[in-house]
Amino acid sequence: MFQRFNLRRNRVDYDRVLNMDPDDESSYRQHYCSLNPWVEPMRSVPPGTVLVSERDCPSGSFSHTEFYDWLHPEMRAGAAIILEAGGENLAAIGVHYGVGRAGALDEPVSKLLRRISGPLLRSMEAARLLERTMDRERSAAAIVSLTRDIACVVDEQLKVTDANARAESEFQLRKVVSLRAGRFSVPAPDINGWLGDTLALLAAGREPAATTKVFLADGVHQIGVVRLPAGSALFSSGPLFLIIVRNLSAPAGAGTISDLAAAFGLTPAEIRLCETLLQGHSLKDAADMLGVASETARHRLKTIFQKTDTHKQSELIALLGRLL
Repeated sequence: MFQRFNLRRNRVDYDRVLNMDPDDESSYRQHYCSLNPWVEPMRSVPPGTVLVSERDCPSGSFSHTEFYDWLHPEMRAGAAIILEAGGENLAAIGVHYGVGRAGALDEPVSKLLRRISGPLLRSMEAARLLERTMDRERSAAAIVSLTRDIACVVDEQLKVTDANARAESEFQLRKVVSLRAGRFSVPAPDINGWLGDTLALLAAGREPAATTKVFLADGVHQIGVVRLPAGSALFSSGPLFLIIVRNLSAPAGAGTISDLAAAFGLTPAEIRLCETLLQGHSLKDAADMLGVASETARHRLKTIFQKTDTHKQSELIALLGRLL
């Protein structure tokens, strides 16, 4: 079993499991992962450490718990190597077996895990470096064409990972937006609270009641937020969000959907389809207007869904509409 556990959210973000009943896998992710008593000893040791359950945290020590009752007898002992610990994530590879087999298997399994620890840790670090690079590229692409608005990319904790020139300038002035300990903030406390709640909902895959708000600060401004397409589920440091603040007191610009193409990597053909759908046409009518087959339009729309992290046409229209 390989797992990456989100310590802050108390959930499994990624796992690969062999020889486990699918129903048990599902129930673990949905409920029992948050009750796993082995998480605590695993999170308290440095990467590369090999732990053996019967030596370091025997299942008998939590035999009175709901987790123990759920745990299959053939999984109540085992050994694991810690690949990532501390911070918000815990990653480990574990091999499970029954307590009765621990005497025979603890040592050879531990020896095997120790022998492969070096390559595993190097692979994890290389993957993390790659993911950080991809996060930076996604952030830059999201803001590169947004010049008339304040635009920045933040993580779930509102820590700014990238910002356009307009945002950098406004951060210095502190009239409309500011940075506090590296975190995005506006001078309206109710907006800051709403923004934090909205990011939490989007991070959890839930649709908030609203993704735009109007506030007063050196004029009338509208703030909007959208979750950027996700990176690797295994090594991502977490979801990223594009925040756009538009001055409603200023004359409207001539922005089009092309201004957002870089943020989602849309091709010219995909941009044309989005523009047609934004005009209120059905997918079939859009295909006719663009001179393509209905199946081609459906395939193109499916690709747009993947790039924009949306799942249906109404979500896509709402997403693009609130950013234009």
